[in-house]
Amino acid sequence: MSSDDRFDEFEKIFWQLSRKMEYVWQDIYAKTFPGSQSQIVYLLAQGGPKKMSELANSLHITAGAVTIAADLLIERGYIIRYRNEGDRRVVQLELTEKGRSRVDELQEEGKQVMKSVFEAVSDRDFILMNKIFKQASAKIDEL
Repeated sequence: MSSDDRFDEFEKIFWQLSRKMEYVWQDIYAKTFPGSQSQIVYLLAQGGPKKMSELANSLHITAGAVTIAADLLIERGYIIRYRNEGDRRVVQLELTEKGRSRVDELQEEGKQVMKSVFEAVSDRDFILMNKIFKQASAKIDEL
């Protein structure tokens, strides 16, 4: 098998695995946070408080869609909405403690699924995979 053929095989398997894991994570989050709610909660968990307009731009959805999803999340106690003290026209969203706790639970559930997927991988192979993924991530940062 040539180097190009090995890369083609790797690329195919990589994309299959990526898509399957994405579906697993979406299913885990969708149980608690359906639709765009999961994306909003994820972005708030990763980056802290965000302006509603930032969320709309990041998610490529309308401000109205963010408002509808945010209203449901607020109603369920997962996020809060407040005005920016520096500019009262700016509305921000932030996870509540309940929201952070639920995201942590979902992250742990996802981690357990990933552990089961990779349970047959040896420590030596994990070390190699971590090295490869770090190199790839650094290369992407350079692009």
